[in-house]
Amino acid sequence: MKILLVDDIASNLKLLEIVLGSQGHSTRRALNGQEALEAARREAPDLIISDILMPVLDGYSLCRAWMEDGALARIPFIFYTATYQSDEDEAFALSLGAAAFLRKPMEPDAFLRQVKDVVARTQAGEIRPQDPAPTDEGSFLKLYNERLIQKLDQRSQTLARQVEELQRAEARLRLRSFALDAAANGILIMDRQGIVEWANQAYLELTGFERREILGSRPRFLESGTRKDGDTRAMWDPQASGQVWRGEIQDRHKNGMQRLFQTAISPVRGEGGAITHFIGIMQDITEQRRIESELLQSQKMEALGRLAGGVAHDFNNMLNVILINSEIPLDTPGLPEPARRRLLEIKAAAERSADLTRQLLAFSRKQAAQPRRLDLNEAVEENRKMLKRMIERDIELIVHPGPGLREVFIDPSQVSQLLTNLVVNSRDALPGAGSISIETQNVQVEDTSALIFGGLAPGNYVQLTVSDTGCGMDTFTLAHIFEPFFTTKGEGKGTGLGLSMVYGIIKQNGGAVSVYSNLGLGTSFKIYLPAYDSQDALGDPAAEPSARGGDETILIAEDEQPMLDVMRLVLEGKGYKVLAASNPIDTVLLAARHEGPIHLLITDVVMPGMNGKELQHRLLEARTGFKVLFISGYTGDILAKRGLMREETHFLQKPFRIKDLLGKVREVLES
Repeated sequence: MKILLVDDIASNLKLLEIVLGSQGHSTRRALNGQEALEAARREAPDLIISDILMPVLDGYSLCRAWMEDGALARIPFIFYTATYQSDEDEAFALSLGAAAFLRKPMEPDAFLRQVKDVVARTQAGEIRPQDPAPTDEGSFLKLYNERLIQKLDQRSQTLARQVEELQRAEARLRLRSFALDAAANGILIMDRQGIVEWANQAYLELTGFERREILGSRPRFLESGTRKDGDTRAMWDPQASGQVWRGEIQDRHKNGMQRLFQTAISPVRGEGGAITHFIGIMQDITEQRRIESELLQSQKMEALGRLAGGVAHDFNNMLNVILINSEIPLDTPGLPEPARRRLLEIKAAAERSADLTRQLLAFSRKQAAQPRRLDLNEAVEENRKMLKRMIERDIELIVHPGPGLREVFIDPSQVSQLLTNLVVNSRDALPGAGSISIETQNVQVEDTSALIFGGLAPGNYVQLTVSDTGCGMDTFTLAHIFEPFFTTKGEGKGTGLGLSMVYGIIKQNGGAVSVYSNLGLGTSFKIYLPAYDSQDALGDPAAEPSARGGDETILIAEDEQPMLDVMRLVLEGKGYKVLAASNPIDTVLLAARHEGPIHLLITDVVMPGMNGKELQHRLLEARTGFKVLFISGYTGDILAKRGLMREETHFLQKPFRIKDLLGKVREVLES
């Protein structure tokens, strides 16, 4: 059977061709009523199946024209429609002469049964060509317009509902878009190849880029080289298999600064369940990690300080015994010169060991500064061997001591810190072979040049310069080098504290620092320290103490027996009457049994059972009129916790020399 199919939608025609073709029917197609009439008049079909809503000539008008054509009226006409489906629509269609009115969609079997039924009834004569549809044009148009108006009204209502739903959907989409754009975390939407299709405002602010700069490109953390290939694969592989990846990503801000992001990247699935996109949510945790690093560093420093404080106490006691026992024989008349030299070597070794202990405590920030008159040339020379051990063999250390250098007033351990931090900084800036130079010279700052020297007050200064031939620094790094925890070194290679300690020491001692550096040309640190003024000699702790003796009675409390013995030996050798006890309880009992006056109590600060301060108060309950000198190998923070402040009490830090002990005893007794 030859069947003419009329529909303006090609997919509908294709479906009908497949269904009817499966039953052996041949089909022709037309896209509107006018094409159908022309095709049928050229070659009449056995059956026509037509939609209603079509351009040019709709189905109703086609059916009316079909029935008015005597050559076509005998051919059965079937309506197959999705738009016109009411009973009124069907009645109007049948009134025009249609053999059947079928509503889309229909199952293929049901559709074929209807078609077969129409063909059978036509062949049986049950369906005959009717009289032409109403020839009265007004009657047809009235019925046609009623159907059209009704259908347009229904269509308008449907469209209104669809528009309303679209508006609600659009409002929901706008809300989601605004919410994503207002989120505090950075959000990226990428296709399956990682190409950015959308980014919210927070991501733009976190990275410093504009939206046009990142749309259509891959995120910088995939291209910047800050992640290893293995890490990138580990990030994308789980997503490709539909899993969420969580981890930390290191990226660079547009200005070059590295940032650290806590990131979650999730696959986005389409309607069919296939992965179509990826969404990444990124939180900047750079500041959080910096604070955590500072806390960890602070805890490390605290642990180091505690360890140093404990070690220093025992070590200083032993050093003190060595130091004093090496000094006592030096006053022996007729001491052979070889023996004298050996004793002097022992004494010098003990003093150097004491300096090392003091440097360790200073590095851990557990010892108060003890400034004294100092020759920077001598200080540099004393630290030279230590500095040489810190640098590589192919790096040359050059020292240029200035002639006639003025003295400065500073703690020697702080000079060691300055030199150590600056030399280590220079060492790390040298990619291989190179040189580090240390120079000293006198500098005079005039009123007109004060600004050139970092705002120093006019006067005499000593300049300490540490220079290197390393990689140099850019302007951004120069602006931040003295900030605590700022570092350009890799992870685990620097704390960011070295240069901030340098800056703090310089400012603490009334100095200034200038830095000169260019990329590829090396760096030079110039430090200016006030020259020592001889008018301050009376307040100079380094002035030689008096070694005079006396006949006063001194009570000593010291829990280290060797230390107690050498102190007793020294003081009795200078004429003092000494009462010695190795623990606080024996000290109290010894003082109670003594009938004469006690002029001075020398007590260790930290002892088992009772500290030095408590011992002083216990003795004051039974007698008054004695003065107190505290001694200790413990560090300043421990003494503060015990209620002992050096500014408020007489204190002598272990290890000390014989002349230091004798001078302090006379100072306290005569105060």
